[in-house]
Amino acid sequence: MKVPSNQISELYRFYQRRLAGIYPDQEAKSLLLKLIWHYFGISRMSMAVDPGYRLNESELLQLHFAVEELEKFCPIQYVLGFEMFGDLRFEVNGNVLIPRPETHQLVSVLTDFLSSKRFPRLLDIGTGSGCIAISLAKSIPEAEVIALDISTEALQCARRNADAHQVKIHFIEADILEMPEDVLSDKFHAFVSNPPYVTVSEKHLIQPNVLNYEPHTALFVPDDDPLIFYRSIVTMAQKMLIKNGMLAFEINEKFGAEIRTLLTNAGFNQVEVLKDINDKDRFVTGLR
Repeated sequence: MKVPSNQISELYRFYQRRLAGIYPDQEAKSLLLKLIWHYFGISRMSMAVDPGYRLNESELLQLHFAVEELEKFCPIQYVLGFEMFGDLRFEVNGNVLIPRPETHQLVSVLTDFLSSKRFPRLLDIGTGSGCIAISLAKSIPEAEVIALDISTEALQCARRNADAHQVKIHFIEADILEMPEDVLSDKFHAFVSNPPYVTVSEKHLIQPNVLNYEPHTALFVPDDDPLIFYRSIVTMAQKMLIKNGMLAFEINEKFGAEIRTLLTNAGFNQVEVLKDINDKDRFVTGLR
């Protein structure tokens, strides 16, 4: 490891030049500032005020190895070990998808729908880090929240997040495509799911930091059956949602019309395709 000095201002310039060869200049600066703030509590203004501040040897190594991970396109969320979702901080690792800001719209939609219900029951299918389920449990403390995922490792992460936010979630390890009928009981006021929806043929459109690090089982579906998870969840919702219960999906923007038709043909009403913060078709909701 060859660095010009252990002064924070010189280290910032040195590593910024390294990252600028891989990322756009402003992104490289932003990534490095996030590392420096996270590890050492040093802001850009602090560096300007005290440019001669020196890191010790262990701090130097910490910064160096973090930059090396970024040079390999590892998402900074995995480097730091967390991501913010709304106002809440969630542990993330390579076993779970990184929560996206647009997904928080599902939380808002369901919070509005469930807040008037008495002791609502909610099922989150494919919970990953638990960000949706936990956010809803925080927003609606009287709700009974059940979250399932096929991945043991993802559920371990979700449980740690639930403990960190002091909410009670009932986690279930199960495959939604092969769910035994006795896994769940009683009726639900709402189902929510952000299932895999990127088709295999779209892999070439995915950035390396996503393609090489985020779990493929949570991302991709076969081209010949892109709605496989939606059909299974709709069938389950027909049986387990109360009358006028809500089904809310995050979707691939290409399949908004098809998923709306799927829900309509299954007897759901008030089916809507909703735009995300980037004005793309991203969510479908309907009432049983």
